[in-house]
Parts: sequence; structure tokens; C-alpha cells
Amino acid sequence: MNINILRHGTAEDRAPGKSDAERHLVKEGKRELRAVLRLARKSGVEPAMILTSPLRRALETAEIAKEELQCHQVEQTKVLLPDVAPPQLWKEIRKHHGLKEIMLVGHEPQLSRVAAFLLEAPLMIDLKKGALLRLTVQDSDGPPRGVLKALLTPKMARGKS
Repeated sequence: MNINILRHGTAEDRAPGKSDAERHLVKEGKRELRAVLRLARKSGVEPAMILTSPLRRALETAEIAKEELQCHQVEQTKVLLPDVAPPQLWKEIRKHHGLKEIMLVGHEPQLSRVAAFLLEAPLMIDLKKGALLRLTVQDSDGPPRGVLKALLTPKMARGKS
């Protein structure tokens, strides 16, 4: 199974009296996401399903991914909230084991932890806002056996180093 891990785009700053869950993407964040997702589409990213955190900035990111990647199935799940442990998310992914490719849309630090868990590696990943990490994971009943395939960042998508 191909698993694409997409961190939400740049969102509004936290503000007193404003719920963190309701922070929207900013214009630049949307533009960066579209650039990353267009490059991802050109490189063969075709998720059958997008699983997303229920927080506003992730939902908006998932909607952009749905449009850019022409994916018709988007599902919200609380296992993509920032404080959920990777094994819980792995259980959710396993429910969709028949799919060839999925996308996860969420937040840091959870997404980096999930990537390390799927790769069975004690590593740190600096997953920037709007970045996409592509893995292939062995589809089995046991622990995940992942292989890192690609990392696309907004700077790369704009042709900057």
C-alpha cells in the first residue's frame, strides 16, 4: 500500500479567543499546497481515499488534495488528531488494507511519529507545513514494513532549494 502523509498547509496564527480547531489556511498556505499536490500528481500520486483530521486547517488541506488529485473519497477521523499514538492510526489504516493508495492529512508532531513508526526507524523528520511524504508499506497483518519513496516540500514544488 502506498501511504501519502500530507501535513496541513500554513494556517492562521493562534489568537486569543479563537479556537485552535477552527484556524483556517492562509492564502499562501493554499498556494503552496496546490504546488506540492500538482507535483505529486505528476509523479504518480493517486490516492483512492483521503483520511483527514477533523481540525479546520486539515479539512481545508484535504479538500485541496481532493481537487488536485481527483480523489472522490474523503473521511474525517479522530485518529489523525495531533496527540493520537501511531499504533492507533495504524489500526485505522489497516481497515483500508484493500486500497492500493491512501493519503493521511494531519498535524505535527504526530505525522513525523507515524512516518517513523511505519518505517520502523527511530528517526526525526522535519515535515514542513504543506509537505508530502510518500511511503510504501507492506500490506500484512503484522507490524508495518515501510519504505520511504519521496518527500516533496513547498520549496521543491516552487523550484527552490
